[in-house]
Amino acid sequence: MENIFLDIFTSFWNIVFFILRAFVPAIIGLFLAYLMSGPSEWIRIKLFDSQDQLLGSTPPKGRVVSILIAYLLLIVILFSVAGAFVILIIGTIPTDDLADTAKKVYDYFSSIEPLKNWFDEFFSLESLAQFASTIISTAVNVFVGIVASIYLIKDKEFFITLWQKLLSLLLKQKIHGQINEIISEIHVVLTTFLKGAFIDGMIIALLSSVLLSALNVKFAVLIGILAGIVNIIPYFGPFIGMVPALLMAYLSGGLLRSIVVLVALLAVQQLDSNYIYPKVVGRSIGLHPFFVLISVTVFGRFGGILGMLLAVPAAGIIQVLIKKWAYSK
Repeated sequence: MENIFLDIFTSFWNIVFFILRAFVPAIIGLFLAYLMSGPSEWIRIKLFDSQDQLLGSTPPKGRVVSILIAYLLLIVILFSVAGAFVILIIGTIPTDDLADTAKKVYDYFSSIEPLKNWFDEFFSLESLAQFASTIISTAVNVFVGIVASIYLIKDKEFFITLWQKLLSLLLKQKIHGQINEIISEIHVVLTTFLKGAFIDGMIIALLSSVLLSALNVKFAVLIGILAGIVNIIPYFGPFIGMVPALLMAYLSGGLLRSIVVLVALLAVQQLDSNYIYPKVVGRSIGLHPFFVLISVTVFGRFGGILGMLLAVPAAGIIQVLIKKWAYSK
């Protein structure tokens, strides 16, 4: 009997996954539109000094240009960050051609023993063919998603109106209003966390990489990137990021170097917690520190590092739903 239920669940999940794969470009488009709508609107207001027609049926003046500028700035930022990490890896500003620079980056990562076997397997002929196929498919999905997101942002009033009409047809007016309030509050939680955590993580990754490189710690860039990623995890993240840095510092320079690295990373964390994080995240998502700690612990227990990374926004959303449920009683 247990096998029957397992087979049914597996079949159902395969069907859902097959359907979702067909909508990957649309999902990417919705995600990008969600992230890029705010920055593009801010650029439009600053450049065209106009807040009119925001509730109209036609796109406001300069919206398409602002969307393109927002995407261009995003591409420049991503390439600049990647370039900064490449400079840290090779120790100087790249002067070789792209192939030689890529080889130096490859040599850096393949010199790390745990990654060496994976690199050798990954860059086999069969794996490269599969990787090329995946890259092409992903590139197509991302391109279609970007185009879809541009249309979604450009005509967002139309799609918001369409969504509101759909809700009004399916739900009673009171429930309709409650869902709009819930969506609005969840939007604040997600945007506050996602944008702030992304910027904060990049800053910490760069600062950690620069400091560790200056202190001659092996694999400084890789450790710095890891520190930036896990820094998203409240309380535990900074300490998780310090472990490989201290271990590598001790192995390469002894106790004294590990102490210097510890002091340097603690200084970065103090700078982050007191100045960087409040500036880039702005307001809190409204969770008491106790619930943040519990959510990170529980989500980490069931989801590992990924669960810990998603714990805070998930707990924020759960808090919004609980509050609305309690107030509706």
